[in-house]
Amino acid sequence: MYNILCLGSEYFHEAFVSLGHKVLAPPHADGFPLAHFFDRLVDRPDLLVYTDHLGRHAWPDGLEELDIPKVYYAVDTPINFWWQKHFGSLFDICYADQKPYAARFQDEGLDGRWLPVAVNTAAYQSALAAPEEKIYDFGFVGVLNDQVRGKRGRLIQSLSSRFRLKTLGDRGPGWAGPDECAALYRQSRLVVNENLFPGVTTRMFEALASGAALFTEKAGGDLGEIFQPGEDFAWFEPREMLAAADYWLSDEARLSKMAARARAKVLSAHDISHRAEKLLRDAAGLSPGRSRPGLEAWDRLGRTFFLTSLRWPGDNGRQRLLRAESYLSRAEKNLTLSPEGRFMLGHINRLKGEPDQARLRLHQAWEEGFLRAGLGLGVLFMAQNRLGEAAEWFGRYTGLGVDFPDLADGRLNALALKELGDRQMELGEIIIPGFNLLPHDPALWQAFEFYLAAHRGRPDHLEVGRALSGLLLNAGAPAEARDVAAAGLEHHPGDETLSLIHSRAAVDSYVDVN
Repeated sequence: MYNILCLGSEYFHEAFVSLGHKVLAPPHADGFPLAHFFDRLVDRPDLLVYTDHLGRHAWPDGLEELDIPKVYYAVDTPINFWWQKHFGSLFDICYADQKPYAARFQDEGLDGRWLPVAVNTAAYQSALAAPEEKIYDFGFVGVLNDQVRGKRGRLIQSLSSRFRLKTLGDRGPGWAGPDECAALYRQSRLVVNENLFPGVTTRMFEALASGAALFTEKAGGDLGEIFQPGEDFAWFEPREMLAAADYWLSDEARLSKMAARARAKVLSAHDISHRAEKLLRDAAGLSPGRSRPGLEAWDRLGRTFFLTSLRWPGDNGRQRLLRAESYLSRAEKNLTLSPEGRFMLGHINRLKGEPDQARLRLHQAWEEGFLRAGLGLGVLFMAQNRLGEAAEWFGRYTGLGVDFPDLADGRLNALALKELGDRQMELGEIIIPGFNLLPHDPALWQAFEFYLAAHRGRPDHLEVGRALSGLLLNAGAPAEARDVAAAGLEHHPGDETLSLIHSRAAVDSYVDVN
């Protein structure tokens, strides 16, 4: 039997207990001192399991000091890996919920492994003796908000125009529990799935565990490694969605067979207890003391707290930024500070009104090869109205030198923003899916934010419209790409590039379907 210290969410708690292990869970509070919790324990933990929380985010204090084996389960990796890669360095094993990101953990020198999401299958079983009546052609559970998920809204609208479709669930008071969701799933001939990123998601397992047939977008990822398309689930492409719906709804026996086959697979191999068993088998090979990461942990934790203070500023963001400063300063004193960490310290100096200290740290980070520090210096000098020096640094950063657009009016005009966005594209700093850095300092922006700011200032600018709409289309945001391309075509009717983007985005965002 293990004594398991569980941090983050309660995802594995019930499964660990059902498998005969003891779960130790300190308060879920940002900055909670783990040493204080340890001092009160009778039984020393054998293993630490940290699972990302999808609600309120909190990081305890002293994690790096624990000398017991540590396991991390990183969730929603396509939209969170940019900070998870730093946090993961504190652990012996880093599980990713999406398979490609297990490889990316490995690229960071960590023990990255794939552990797909799962569900508590018991919560989705019917207490009724007979199958429930199929009331709807389609059921969907999830957030519907055209402002943030335009493609999803148009997909649902398109299906609703032809079929009986019921939706359920939303943030806040519209949230639906497992019983209510499972009832809708069982009352639907097909359950619709649309995602921000490809791969296996919780909604899929919920629907299949309920005994429903799954109707999901065709995409990459790891779904095909777990289930067989056409046998365990149905998938579709945007232009053929309605035809695919007609095909699958035309044969009740085929749907029932597919749903039963997939349900059996989920119940036999994809309950949370199965994931817990896998995790504990892997952890059995870890040795105590192996996971003390050493002095470099201060740098990694500092970077984690800095980035998560941007990601969730409402969850003690300011406090987390101060924790970032503390850890990064300790790393600097012990000569283990990374160039990126030095850039972050310089940025914190800026926020605290310490421009001279900020300049020194940013310049050192630039000399150490962290290129974004050059962008940071340009932004720093602009804030001080030292426009000549700002233009010089922007010119160095973009490679344009003295040809960088004029800053005479004291701001970055659309052309300057476009040039900085182009440079971010060259460096691979393109977009963080599901997250907009525009409210934060331009020194932290990706290409997306530079293009978006340029487009808002000059919606008639042809090159800006092309760049932003193309980026959004390639990033899996076709509804937004179509809107930008449409705005550009109002000013440049007949432009071939914008027309092609608009046409493809119309298909991918379910505006042009058959």
